[in-house]
Amino acid sequence: MSSPEFVEGGLIPTKFTCKGKGFNPSLVIDGVPEGTESMVLILEDPDAPKGLFTHWVIFDIQPANSISENSGQGVSGLNSLGEMGYTPPCPPSGLHRYFFHVFALDRGLDLRPGSTRAAVEEAMKPHVLAYGTLMGKFGDVKQVAGGASIEEYDQERTIVDESGAGAWQTDKKVQH
Repeated sequence: MSSPEFVEGGLIPTKFTCKGKGFNPSLVIDGVPEGTESMVLILEDPDAPKGLFTHWVIFDIQPANSISENSGQGVSGLNSLGEMGYTPPCPPSGLHRYFFHVFALDRGLDLRPGSTRAAVEEAMKPHVLAYGTLMGKFGDVKQVAGGASIEEYDQERTIVDESGAGAWQTDKKVQH
């Protein structure tokens, strides 16, 4: 998985956070496995003050090679605020890591909109064909890579490595 908006481990542009427009970045999903009937996307922040914070849960996404910016693809589950939809990165302090996890499934999930992350993960466990992850960072830092201040880093788009997306993982273990 990759994004035309930021590189793996790079800073997520402000427009996709609470300090910007607050909608999801576009994502590129290369090499969707044959036999994929649906996909799941989970966005999480493991650096949140009270532990893991789930920003976004979407399931029953039709197999595709991308998820559009400001997307309505798939069925929304509940995030850690108890709401459906994308909650943009908005750390209270420091630099946080945000993991976009995508899972290819051999079938759709028989769940209602607003299902919890735990329910989605339990339902998808026996159906995971492959998964991929993209990590971006956002937060309050004094300096970022290359010596630019975070204020100077407020761009519409960061520089992206054009070498392609990472490979799918085929280990069926779902870990978070």
